[in-house]
Amino acid sequence: MTVSSVMTTSSATRNTATTMSTGSSVEDLMNNFMTLLVAQMQNQDPTSPMDNNQLTSQLVQFQTASGVQQLNSTLNNVGLLVTSMQQMNATQWVGRDVLIEGDSTISMSETGNKSFAFSLNSDADTVQVVLTDPQGNAYTAEIKDAKAGVHQYTIDDLTNFQPTVPPSGSDNTYSVSFNASNSDGSAPEVVSLQKATVESISFTTTGAVLQLGMAGTATLGQVYLVE
Repeated sequence: MTVSSVMTTSSATRNTATTMSTGSSVEDLMNNFMTLLVAQMQNQDPTSPMDNNQLTSQLVQFQTASGVQQLNSTLNNVGLLVTSMQQMNATQWVGRDVLIEGDSTISMSETGNKSFAFSLNSDADTVQVVLTDPQGNAYTAEIKDAKAGVHQYTIDDLTNFQPTVPPSGSDNTYSVSFNASNSDGSAPEVVSLQKATVESISFTTTGAVLQLGMAGTATLGQVYLVE
């Protein structure tokens, strides 16, 4: 290429740069690509024209970049739509009971709550259930062959109480804790769950929040079960 050709090409490139958009949309990228392509073709050396393979490679690179941008935009829109739908669906939970992580309390009185719940991350040969009264007295029982997942039981499902069955009566309440084990020595993770009623739903920039009265609040991701 001659000196005059280089000067002409350099001048054309500067002029082209002043007309290019600084935007990042697919349309802007397309316009910028075509502007550069036309400038290259207009100012190429006639004795050494642009290689078709080079042109194809540039076009493929552009199409890949624009395709990724379109995909990212589509995924963002889908994410916003899913979040919006989740928030709207959560309003149907008002008045319903949910299970969230928390300590359970049961009562031995006739009308008291006798149910409890937990979640296992894998099967357990034995789940040890410990009932502790306000004075610190502990009564241990068992649940055999519990499968992975969320489980709800009542005190009537417990067997093999040690040292004895907890005393009954209107004032006898017990906190509940759990320990899971297998015969091979492994210990599945067990999470204590408490039941709460959804009183209302509030919406934040990060998603819907369940208002659970005395149980506080919970996000949708913190709910193990909806009844």
